[in-house]
Amino acid sequence: MGLDSLEGDGISDTLLHWLHAKDELGYGPSLWLPDTVVYKFGQPVHWYFTSTVDSKLKKKNKQNLVNVRIEEAFNKRSAGCDLVAYYISEVALEGSAESDTTIEYFDRRGLHEFLYNRWKENNGILQRFVEPKGMHNAIIRAIWSPKVCLLERRVNSKQLHDQRYGLYERAVTYEGPEHFSAAAPLRGSTLPSQVQRICENLVAHITEVSFQKHCIMRMVANFKVDSKGRIWFLWSSSIRLAGGRSQPRSITGDPFVEPNAISINSIVQLPPHIKLVDKANHSDDEAQALLCMHCISCGKSATSDQFHPIQYKTIVAHFEQLVAMLQTDGHGLVKWPPNPTIIAAAGGVGFGNLEALADRNRNEMRGADATMPPIIRQIHPKLSLDAYRKYRRDPLFMYKTVVVCEDCFLVYAELSSSPNASVVTRQCTGKQSPFVTSDNCFPWRQAEMVSHKLPRQLRMQSTQSKSVWMPNEAPSIPAPIYNSAKLALPPQQAEDESVGRILSIEDMVKQRGESSLYMHSPLVLCRGFVFPRSKKLTDC
Repeated sequence: MGLDSLEGDGISDTLLHWLHAKDELGYGPSLWLPDTVVYKFGQPVHWYFTSTVDSKLKKKNKQNLVNVRIEEAFNKRSAGCDLVAYYISEVALEGSAESDTTIEYFDRRGLHEFLYNRWKENNGILQRFVEPKGMHNAIIRAIWSPKVCLLERRVNSKQLHDQRYGLYERAVTYEGPEHFSAAAPLRGSTLPSQVQRICENLVAHITEVSFQKHCIMRMVANFKVDSKGRIWFLWSSSIRLAGGRSQPRSITGDPFVEPNAISINSIVQLPPHIKLVDKANHSDDEAQALLCMHCISCGKSATSDQFHPIQYKTIVAHFEQLVAMLQTDGHGLVKWPPNPTIIAAAGGVGFGNLEALADRNRNEMRGADATMPPIIRQIHPKLSLDAYRKYRRDPLFMYKTVVVCEDCFLVYAELSSSPNASVVTRQCTGKQSPFVTSDNCFPWRQAEMVSHKLPRQLRMQSTQSKSVWMPNEAPSIPAPIYNSAKLALPPQQAEDESVGRILSIEDMVKQRGESSLYMHSPLVLCRGFVFPRSKKLTDC
């Protein structure tokens, strides 16, 4: 819904026009509306408000549509709260006739900057902030139809006067993330009946003053209750008329969806450059403005707090996977620039500088293009292909980092946390292994890989348990050399020689070396293999 249209999704200046119109007797609806200034083509054109004298909806003269009067009126009624206004605008989408509805909140300084130093490129409404009843900002949303009226309330989780948090963190309800607010029930029957009566009076007044040309059949309206118990009408986010011809943009052509169905989604959203931080600032110093940075990976812009470091080895692994996909689809030939489908399959990251490399061959990639990732080429423009191949196996180079936006960081982090991340890391850093699987880390896996060289009996003994690769009993150690009586001799030598024979030191050392080849335990471990006790380990 455009600003000049009554039916559709979004804000409407036409709705305020019909509400201000008087009937044949000169009466209007009983409605509390905060100061609302309509901006078109960068200039204020209308100023609607409800008079505190007679509670009637009125419109200021054009002589009052100046920045000084607007700033004075908006700041005069703020009592203790730094939030003074918000601006709801229709932002046109590039390459499309559709538009998004965004909301921006202002304090006194932000309002002054908006009025005097900012060009209003998007049409919208500037509305005074009404302090709610209680310590938290709350919005009541009414989904009205002639037969039913559904009410729901959303309350912000932060206190409105807690300046440790930013403006948006304390003000958002339906337009912000769900964890910044919570649904609250509407108890009793007085408040729901009053809201329903306001919706019925609003619809009846528009039908009467338009001479039955605009009959509202469905509507989503937003209200707020102030500290004095007054119900303020803020804006309507979705309206459907009886016999409406226009199709709302939220309808996707589904045959099972009624063409005139109302949209109960959150039409009003925060601007893309607004990032909420759910953390209190305990410093008395004023928070510094975040810089807007350009992501080298995807080419998008974001604030500096949304950038995170990523290592070169992850960028190289991601690019090599993409080149493999391109070679598979192109039967060995790699086309440049890649197909958008391939880029989307790769996560849409790593191609933010394609325009900077537009002078390259677009039909077939060069050797450097097929080997070196575009991000590294842009960071190191003088890096040659031979130098890159040398540095690719240098850990100092592969563990260097570059900052990318949060969306690109999540794509790269998913690659790093994949099951084959250890294999990719060894390949990128040049630490190749004879076995490409991660089973190399376990000794019993090594024994399995070469156990086919052993006899069948030894293979059965070596693969009895994969979880315990060490033998239960340690091999016996030869006895110390004290005398020939305590020396461990071979069986055949012990039968011929007497036990009490005195030997020289050289003979005892020689016999000890020979006896060490015979083990008294049932099993002995040598280089990870298991042998029976009667075997001589001459092949180890």
